[in-house]
Amino acid sequence: MHIRNRSLALIVLFSLLLGSSAHAAIPKAGSKCTKLGATAIGSNKKFTCIKSGSKLVWNKGVAIPVTPKPSAPPSAPAIKVSNLSEYRPIKECELKNAGQNNDVNQSHSPRITLPVDTSKTIRVLIFSVDFPDLISPNQDSPDFKSMSSQIESFYTSQSNGKIKFSWTVSPKFTRMSKSIESYGVGSRAAGSVWQLNNDIQDLAFQTYKREDFDVVIGSAPISTTREQIASSPAFPTRDPRYKPATYLGGDYWSNRQSWTIPAHEFGHFALGLADLYDFQASMLGQAGFEKQFQHMGVYDMMNWAEGAGLEFSAWSRWVGKLITDDQMQCLPSSTTTTLLKPIEDTKTQVKGLVIPITPSKALVIENRAAMGFDKDLWAGAQGVIVYEVDTSIESGYGPMRIIRKTGSKDVWFRDNAMKVSESISHIGFTIKVVGAADANFYVEVSKQA
Repeated sequence: MHIRNRSLALIVLFSLLLGSSAHAAIPKAGSKCTKLGATAIGSNKKFTCIKSGSKLVWNKGVAIPVTPKPSAPPSAPAIKVSNLSEYRPIKECELKNAGQNNDVNQSHSPRITLPVDTSKTIRVLIFSVDFPDLISPNQDSPDFKSMSSQIESFYTSQSNGKIKFSWTVSPKFTRMSKSIESYGVGSRAAGSVWQLNNDIQDLAFQTYKREDFDVVIGSAPISTTREQIASSPAFPTRDPRYKPATYLGGDYWSNRQSWTIPAHEFGHFALGLADLYDFQASMLGQAGFEKQFQHMGVYDMMNWAEGAGLEFSAWSRWVGKLITDDQMQCLPSSTTTTLLKPIEDTKTQVKGLVIPITPSKALVIENRAAMGFDKDLWAGAQGVIVYEVDTSIESGYGPMRIIRKTGSKDVWFRDNAMKVSESISHIGFTIKVVGAADANFYVEVSKQA
């Protein structure tokens, strides 16, 4: 019984092997096949078993289209970037203040105003006031949640998560003793703006403890017009009795309650940053609007608080201590190649490159993309930009100015950002974009002979 079973198993196995070999054989047209309709592949043809007379044979076969294997694209030549050891110590790129304005400027010189410690949570008091001749119809304070959350979101991103805020809002309006008319602040840069700020703080600290706050934002009623309070200035302080501050006047309440107005002023009184727009053009109203932003175009909130490129420039972040020294690179006189990622990328380590020219002047290079608070940037404003910083120029007169590339004509530099193969030459240096990887650009900087 055991021997017979083994013999049967061998016969079955032999039969299977024969069938498998026959099936695997390459068919030939006209040769015998065993099952009508069966198919087989061979010699890049598909054969079908057909009936020819009384026999089953393979047909002539149909050619199978051969899809060519895609060839690998030619690899882009590798761009070698410079070693960190080739750059200068970053301290050699810090600038001295060569101007007269010590409260706000674009230098690294010590400020004479009392600073806001951005390494700690910034405690903000929003204090609502009205006046005998400007009474709020609703005595409950306005809702400032949108404003505070947007300011917090902006500064958190600009500082790579470093800056934190806490907010206290007075629940009711408090009546000021003087009329708003008595301050004479119904036109820009006029009247007793400092006195108004000091009086607001004196009133606030009758209720709140001065030592509990780092910043004060006073707020007039939502019905306030520009004819009553024309603007919302910044108030850096040298007096320990007062806190760095601003107030929300007619420009805020009549301008869709834009959070960018107090955010811009915070850049002044808390970070010591200068105005980058043209102050004289701004005094002309609509007639001077175009030229108001002629120095930095669409870039930087300290230039245009309602512009498309709200992200702070690399230089503003550095002098405002929003980023650390290792997030800027000081270039030597020798040729260097650096990979610059978009400044808006909160994960990016290096924000900008600096070329020192004199103790008070430098060129700065950075990469701008339609990301973050620059999401609305025009295509021609996306890419590598170069600007000159000159601390001898006062706040509001162009201490930072974009360098125009050949062919750029737009007054706001919306056609000026460099792409691959484009370059700018300025005061003895050539800055060229030599390659790209997505929104990242390889920037070569060389000193002209």
